[in-house]
Amino acid sequence: MMLTQTPKTAVIFLGNMGAGKSTLLSQIGGKFPSGVAFMTGLTKEVTEQVVCLNGEPVILIDTPGLYEARNEATKANAEKMTEALRKGYDYKIFIVLKASNRGITPEDLSLMSKVSKCVQQVNGAKVEYRIIINQIESDKVYDMYEERVAKDNFRGIIEVIRDEYELDIEVSGVMLVRSDEAAVNEMRLRESIAEQIKTHTSFQIKVMDIKADNSDLSLLAGIGCLIMGFLAIGALVVRNKAVVMSVVTNKGFIMNALTIAQTLMELIQKQ
Repeated sequence: MMLTQTPKTAVIFLGNMGAGKSTLLSQIGGKFPSGVAFMTGLTKEVTEQVVCLNGEPVILIDTPGLYEARNEATKANAEKMTEALRKGYDYKIFIVLKASNRGITPEDLSLMSKVSKCVQQVNGAKVEYRIIINQIESDKVYDMYEERVAKDNFRGIIEVIRDEYELDIEVSGVMLVRSDEAAVNEMRLRESIAEQIKTHTSFQIKVMDIKADNSDLSLLAGIGCLIMGFLAIGALVVRNKAVVMSVVTNKGFIMNALTIAQTLMELIQKQ
């Protein structure tokens, strides 16, 4: 289809390295070869492409993953992410997380926290985000994310850690993508992503400088296990937030996911 209109809306995918942002954008017509580093397959620059989606021209924006092993690269990626969000479009913002049976990583928690604190609507109101949990490799993990994350749009997890870890993000929808989904039914995946974009709200935004440092992650080192415990025992944690934070404080973030889930269950049963 010939694109004759000047697009005002940008669809931007944010995430960390290896989350699959570029692959998902490619499903809806995006091709970003110039921004991908040779050999690694990792996006290194902010790149854009205009495509026709749902009958309207939109700008797809691919961005580098935020956290890398080298701290200098992490800081540079934060600057590029800020740049990508300051181009003056009406933005539909998606955050792409790589699924894990170990819970949500410190890198992903930090990314969500920093973006939600630094991005606002021009009138100061909160921006709504859509979350895509990508590369889900088993039915068990899919069912876990569907039951504990997608059904309530992350609200249970956010309720547990909002105050202590400055994660106050408005999520209006969660999409789950299996690792083999493109191979099994590429058309269905393309239509699902297009539908998520169509139903997501666009916002005029203002952006403070997003700053990231690898030292940020040490403060979140045990939160992935905490959230895995949440995923394991579900709504009981939400109703017993004080118990959860007691476990976090007293155990110093050194427990593995199974231990923290068992400890939470024991403490909750005593309440």
